Amino acid sequence: MSNSSSAANTTTAMKQEGFVIEEGASTRKKIVRQDRVPVPPKKMYMFAGDLKLEVVNVSNFGVAIICNEVEAKNVTKFFATNKQTDSTHNVALIYENIEIQKTNVRLAREEAHPESVFNEKVYAFEVVGDPVSMDCVHALQSASDAKTATVDAFKKQLSVPQQVRMVVLEMKSFLSTLKDNISKIEEHLPVDNADENSEYRQAVAQSMSEFLGQLIPKYYQEIPTLLASVDDITRQAAIEFIQAQLGPLIYNAPFAHRAYSKPRGYAGDYEMMNHLYRNEPVGRTLYDQCVHKYFIDEPAGQAVKNRGYYLLEKIKQVVTTSKKKNLRILAVASGPAMEQQLFLKECKDYPGVHIEFTCIDQDEESLKHAQRQLFSTERFVRSGYEFKFNNLAIKNIIGRGLPEKGYDLIYTAGLFDYFSDPVAQVAGKRLAEGLAPGGTLIIGNFSKNNPSRPFMEMVLEWHLLYRSPEDMMNLFKDAGSSVEVEQEKLGINLFAVIKK
Repeated sequence: MSNSSSAANTTTAMKQEGFVIEEGASTRKKIVRQDRVPVPPKKMYMFAGDLKLEVVNVSNFGVAIICNEVEAKNVTKFFATNKQTDSTHNVALIYENIEIQKTNVRLAREEAHPESVFNEKVYAFEVVGDPVSMDCVHALQSASDAKTATVDAFKKQLSVPQQVRMVVLEMKSFLSTLKDNISKIEEHLPVDNADENSEYRQAVAQSMSEFLGQLIPKYYQEIPTLLASVDDITRQAAIEFIQAQLGPLIYNAPFAHRAYSKPRGYAGDYEMMNHLYRNEPVGRTLYDQCVHKYFIDEPAGQAVKNRGYYLLEKIKQVVTTSKKKNLRILAVASGPAMEQQLFLKECKDYPGVHIEFTCIDQDEESLKHAQRQLFSTERFVRSGYEFKFNNLAIKNIIGRGLPEKGYDLIYTAGLFDYFSDPVAQVAGKRLAEGLAPGGTLIIGNFSKNNPSRPFMEMVLEWHLLYRSPEDMMNLFKDAGSSVEVEQEKLGINLFAVIKK
């Protein structure tokens, strides 16, 4: 192999190992290892004689300090007059009053700090004694960061109103005690029969769900009043405190975990809807299963489930009252299209009608899930209905309108919960434009009467725009020839029913 090829291979290997190869005019290459570690201000110092010099970065073989004009004169004087025979100086490296080591250094260069407005200088020293123990530096930096984080967190915690802290810590104590007691129950679950094991878990989860439903709201419904008069910073500190204290006891439950972590980028995705309809106590432990069951039994969860059955009845109403034999129905932000799945299972009750169902959703995974479920059901019921699926961004509908028109029923259940009033008005008109003459548009929205709201917002970070029946009427009064506002049986989900 030629010398040039060998040199090229060496250069490539060094670059891969984190070296920077500086090309000079000569054929010789200067190799500089990029391993300097920046040091936070006022943390690490180099002591040379009586001088205490602030370290700005350090590596195994180099230390850089920063000093002002007065200190710079002392540094220059000291290192010019206190040389050892080999032009080195003995120094000590100290990190937050803990000595890392003593070593020898040699002044390599000095230069003005490029970003300083106080004429500060940077002095770079070459370590010629024992290399600096970077393991020790990293350890002390980590310890310093941990101490700072602890103090900051404690200060933030103390900024939370005392009454809020008391309520949250009492709730935490309650849940911790409950978890311990449920764990004892789990030790005695039937192990020889899967059906008995499942039945046992379901019974415990149902009982605990009702128990939690009686007690937990009493805790979290106090908090909004206690935070009503605080500023935004204090409110955020309180929310972080609530999540830090209660999260480990809540976020392992599948429904709560998915709502909080938002794997699809938003809460209320198709899998959360499936949890509500399945109504199963799932989770890794019996305690997690109990908490999961509590969440899907919460009023807000039940209201979401109710709206699916509300929409099912609206589909039936259109099918039974329309004189058409060919109907077109559109779901916008369709999610799992559970109402269509439910209707499909009852299709034999509606002979002689052909229906084209279209689902629009900007979440492709959600759309594929709905497609799989509907096609799977269709294989058994053989309705002959037509199903279409359109992966379309909602903003495009708002901007341009629907890609097709002439629908007998258009509905959207949870989309408008995230729309401001101006956007909701425009979106409502765009959807109404897609109706056939005499068609119906249904727009769902959570009402201001949602008892689960504090927990949803503070623990799950699930924020919605809540509206009253009057708000709904005012928003959509110009969207069609008539507007009525209906609700599911709990009154937590509202529906603007708009006729063209």
